[in-house]
Amino acid sequence: MFNWFALLFFVERVEEYLEAIYDIQEKKKRVVKTNDLAKKLGVKPSSVTEMLLKLSEKGFVEYQPYYGVVLTDEGLGVAKRIKRFHRIFETFFIDFLGLSKEESHKLSCELEHHVTDEVAEKVCMLISSPECMACDECNRSFHILKNAPDGSHEIVVAPLITKKLGFLPGKILEKSGDNIFLDGEGFMLEDEISSKIVVRSVD
Repeated sequence: MFNWFALLFFVERVEEYLEAIYDIQEKKKRVVKTNDLAKKLGVKPSSVTEMLLKLSEKGFVEYQPYYGVVLTDEGLGVAKRIKRFHRIFETFFIDFLGLSKEESHKLSCELEHHVTDEVAEKVCMLISSPECMACDECNRSFHILKNAPDGSHEIVVAPLITKKLGFLPGKILEKSGDNIFLDGEGFMLEDEISSKIVVRSVD
């Protein structure tokens, strides 16, 4: 019987190593040593060597024993993806749920390995704004309706409670101050509701 748990654990460990290599590369601007990784990950140098050989076989790193390791383009892509996921979720937990930085960091470390790109992008939409600095890749045309500028906007994400009012993804609404116009009707939404609707500015 195929052990899916073992596979998922291995994938998570691979991502943790790539993320750690990326962090050290960015901080020290040099080839990453085995002892660097052992210290950062809290494992034995022999365990690091074993994993680096596997990562090298997979094409994620270039590894030379007794010299060090650097990420390949493929490994760099994976590491940046995981780092971006971490920042997205950490920002969400701190700014939207009011959790402490320590708790947010811990939860983000767990989530970053187990979510799909689609889920991460949905959360990114929720936190995205012209002021959001969670990641360089953010599409800053997205806004929380509450903070969106006046004008035409396409609904991207809306809570189910607004469905009966006609607030559905893909529909175009007009915002003028606190007034929202959709399908010829005017609405004045409570902040609790408008802060949960994500829109995209349209020309």
